Amino acid sequence: MSEQTSKQAPLTIQSVRDIITKEHDVLLDKNDPILMAVTMHRAALDEYDRLLKLHEQQLSEDMSSHVSVFAGEIRKSTNSLLSKAVKTNIDNCLSIINAHQAQMERFLCTLKSMAILAGVFFVLSIAVSISVIVWGV
Repeated sequence: MSEQTSKQAPLTIQSVRDIITKEHDVLLDKNDPILMAVTMHRAALDEYDRLLKLHEQQLSEDMSSHVSVFAGEIRKSTNSLLSKAVKTNIDNCLSIINAHQAQMERFLCTLKSMAILAGVFFVLSIAVSISVIVWGV
């Protein structure tokens, strides 16, 4: 474990020996009992790091689950709003079409009245023309 720990950890047994030698002018033996504290602390830190990684993984899974549920709810709300908006838009279009249809029916009725009136005037003009030709009046 110390080989793997010493490669990953910034505070290794050798670095502790170097610090103590530099600060206190005491050269510790490789097997000095004080260095066992470094090994125990390193093991505790490795365990703490492992627990943090597990905790981070669990938090990530929980957040992913919450985000998925939240996204589903937003999708439902968005679809509902979109359906309401489309229905309202269709209703507005239909009311405009109905209003246009009513105007067109009035226009056609007026056009038919004008055609009948024009026909009556045409018949009158022919009658007047014939009477002028026949009676000369």
